[in-house]
Amino acid sequence: MKKIRIPRRPKRLPFKAKFARDARPFGSGERYTSPDLGSIPLLLLCMLGVVILTAAVMLLGKLPKVTAVSAEDGTYYTAAAVLAHAGIEAGDEMLGFDGFAKAKELKKSLPLMDKVKIRKHLNGAVTISFTEVESLYYTCHNQNYYIINAETHEVLSVAGDAAEARRVGAVYLGLPECTRVRVGEELTFINLPYAPETDAPEISTFELETYEPERENAYVFEFVEILMKSSVAERVVGMELGDRYDLWLVLRGGIRIRVGTMDELERKLTLADRSLKDKAASGGIPAGMPTLVDVSDPARIIHRSSPDVELPFWALNG
Repeated sequence: MKKIRIPRRPKRLPFKAKFARDARPFGSGERYTSPDLGSIPLLLLCMLGVVILTAAVMLLGKLPKVTAVSAEDGTYYTAAAVLAHAGIEAGDEMLGFDGFAKAKELKKSLPLMDKVKIRKHLNGAVTISFTEVESLYYTCHNQNYYIINAETHEVLSVAGDAAEARRVGAVYLGLPECTRVRVGEELTFINLPYAPETDAPEISTFELETYEPERENAYVFEFVEILMKSSVAERVVGMELGDRYDLWLVLRGGIRIRVGTMDELERKLTLADRSLKDKAASGGIPAGMPTLVDVSDPARIIHRSSPDVELPFWALNG
């Protein structure tokens, strides 16, 4: 019986045995010497580092510089104030600051700004463009004055006094005691700590009314929205909305309008405006004399001009 010879698989030598310094090439009696391959990657890495370092040195010496920084005056802020708070000067590296980050910082330091854009130009010029909040309110809360964005109801900043708030055209907004006023946040309403009296039978009613403060005080923003659409909106210097059952506002010239409740608010404002125009046409409003117009009952409008009409402190210079 013939034997079948199965060829063996040739033995593979390891890498070092084949290519090591002292390895013998197959079929030769001479020694084969190969270069030290381990030093080549290190050499290439060093050469690459030298190239990068040289390029960095050359590039740093030729980075574009800021040649000029410009901005325009706004309603609340001058161009000089904007440039001072931006902190960008001629000679600064163009790549040394982030325009988006600078715009965010600028808006934080100048809170009456609405939108800010900082643009870099190829010639080295930097332009700062911005828009400002158009309508503002201010309020007094815990003996501090706050400026509020009329559209978003966000508390923008703290004012030193009422005069400072009026200088930027803000309208006074008297708020309920349960309002939470914090800079950087929207106006919200919270439940105040209340210690009930055991001998007061009306406690249950009070607790029911203040159980949902956001819902119970939603009339504040509703009143403002209706007022801003009325014919007296442009003359308003402030409004007191702390008591939902006794709402009133003050117009320029020392005119106080008592509205009462939210019922028929649009009609009440229209009647008040019509009454003032009729009285002014007939000379019934003496110049400089405080005037009271009570439209809380639309069926019986009270109109009185007298030194006894009291105006709030924030309306004396309005």
